[in-house]
Amino acid sequence: MIGYRKAVNRNTDYQIFYIAGDHSWSFSKNPKKRDFLGWYVEPQVNPARSSKGFEIELGVNLGLRNYIRLHDGFFLYQMLGSGPHYISAEVGRQAGGFIFSDNFAIGSFSRLKGNMFLNIQLRWRHVSNAGLKAPNGGIDSWNVLLGLSSLRTGIAK
Repeated sequence: MIGYRKAVNRNTDYQIFYIAGDHSWSFSKNPKKRDFLGWYVEPQVNPARSSKGFEIELGVNLGLRNYIRLHDGFFLYQMLGSGPHYISAEVGRQAGGFIFSDNFAIGSFSRLKGNMFLNIQLRWRHVSNAGLKAPNGGIDSWNVLLGLSSLRTGIAK
């Protein structure tokens, strides 16, 4: 998936271009209900820009997705996840180094072929380091992502 975000905190110049993988599995091998639960893994290598220049952010998010199947080729979902990351940036309210990326998103999967889907997502993201290093004000952002995703269920055609 690729995407863009800009921090919403005042006096925080931190912009990310997402480059993320996205793979998810349903907990049931053949979900029969219209809605079902699954998990996802999302490795990321994200170039970023701050007031000091080029930065890098890398890590992995893990979490849960609740899918609502409108038909076999189209799903709406909401997801909640977190994961360890590293950021090279020092952006005033947040120290660089080891952080956590906490995410809540809504989106849709539209089947292209087999297990491959077009994924469109709107995400709220908060990164901070859980108080391990000062400052730890966190960076909050709205994000828009678009990409190809793999979804493993028993309903793939």
